[in-house]
Amino acid sequence: MPTVRVALKERSYPVFIGRGGFSDAGRILRKQRLAQYRAVIVSQKPVADLYADSLKSALLREGIEPCFFIAPYSKSSESSKSQAVFLKLIRALSSADGKGKSLFLVALGGGVVGDLTGFAASVYRRGIPYVQIPTTLTAQVDSAIGGKTSIDLPQGKNLLGAIYQPRLVLSDTSLLDSLPDRHWSDGFAEVIKYGVIKDPHLFLMLEREGLGEFRKNHRLLEKVIQRSVKIKAKLVSRDEWDKRDVRMVLNFGHTAGHAIEAASGYSGRYTHGEAVGVGMLVACDIAKALGVLKDPTLIERLEKTLLKFNLPLYTKALSTEALLRAMGYDKKTELGANRFVLPVYLGKTTIVKNIPLTVISNCLLKRKG
Repeated sequence: MPTVRVALKERSYPVFIGRGGFSDAGRILRKQRLAQYRAVIVSQKPVADLYADSLKSALLREGIEPCFFIAPYSKSSESSKSQAVFLKLIRALSSADGKGKSLFLVALGGGVVGDLTGFAASVYRRGIPYVQIPTTLTAQVDSAIGGKTSIDLPQGKNLLGAIYQPRLVLSDTSLLDSLPDRHWSDGFAEVIKYGVIKDPHLFLMLEREGLGEFRKNHRLLEKVIQRSVKIKAKLVSRDEWDKRDVRMVLNFGHTAGHAIEAASGYSGRYTHGEAVGVGMLVACDIAKALGVLKDPTLIERLEKTLLKFNLPLYTKALSTEALLRAMGYDKKTELGANRFVLPVYLGKTTIVKNIPLTVISNCLLKRKG
């Protein structure tokens, strides 16, 4: 099974990518010396209904005892990252603990489940092991890698969290077969992001093929997942703690994107990828307004590529004032100053601080449908 390694010295770990690894999860976990632990698998009902029995069998074959915590599921998947759900998970861990084996956590689901599980692992008993088994494209290419864990607060997304690395990531692409159409588009927003910030060849591939080709061509899908994971792994290896403005490039499109999600109340009106897609265009528009963007064709090419993956170019029914308010809570502000990752040309970005409010406001207004 193809493997990408996230190189972090004693915290290094493998990311397994390919079809069929899920059925071998027990053996893979045993190799990571987790067989002496008891597994607490965190998931949501739609995912658990599909995969819980198979995962339980795979773990039991290797002598790993599993139990499940099923987080609530609603139209707004972010509801599972609330303080209430987090505390319920912590209480479940304390109930499962002390039965002869130490605990480790398994995140079986998308980015929301991964964030919740990782944050719980980071604080329970001052840190216990966890692994990621992502079941969405967004998680396989982005959120499951790098150790960013969090829950949401009413004021904004991901405001309470920690950087805490998993023991491994097992990305079985066959788990994506059950995804609804909208979730495929959601995940490819992050892949498009990687193309813009670091990999012009990847962007050209996306620009040429479109969503349909990747859904039917498993080999091509694995290729773009591997390229995406390699980009993120390299950036994380250079800036694990997000303190050197190296990892910051991964937030391209996320400043406005997170504001779109927050301003819509995490209602599911916009998926994370849909919000980030519009956010990338807002960043491009800001870059153009400031004279930072040196490639005059990039905005049109990005728009056409987003449309090929059924991603929106504009927001609806969200006021500019609400978006600006949401940006004020975004963790990408620093000492009160806004920070945006802006494109220079395909494969090259820069970080700009203290952008005038009028420029941001005008660019948000431009992306209002």
